[in-house]
Amino acid sequence: MTPQVQRFAPGPSAVPHSHAAAEQIFAEALRDFIAELCLLDGGVLIGWIRGERHGNIADIVSSSAELFFKESVLTYADAADVCLDWGRSMQVVLDLEFAAESVTVFFKLVLDEVFAGVAIQRIVAEETAALSLENFAHALRQARVGHA
Repeated sequence: MTPQVQRFAPGPSAVPHSHAAAEQIFAEALRDFIAELCLLDGGVLIGWIRGERHGNIADIVSSSAELFFKESVLTYADAADVCLDWGRSMQVVLDLEFAAESVTVFFKLVLDEVFAGVAIQRIVAEETAALSLENFAHALRQARVGHA
């Protein structure tokens, strides 16, 4: 079976605002994980990013995710950046991957002094039907610890 790829790009789509709705559903599903990850000292994380200590970042992502998601569902994708723009708050951007049974989401986690957010880059589903927002939300719930 060939995976169906949904790229959320600007322009007309069959479902208006599907990108924003998918990001909102996804961000809500990751809320606990993000809160746990934010307990890490920002200076330490920035040092790991600047020093290209990808193993350390992968470990902290894994340990933060294991409290809420099944094993290996949420992983670090070996890419991160620190954005230091004059007059703006500092941002840390981590490339992450969420791989549930029927859906894989490639996304960026943006950690700012004021907010945390997700930017979905691509969603890959085993079946076209899995691309609906309802099935997407169901797959996210199924990936949580405690679900069969």
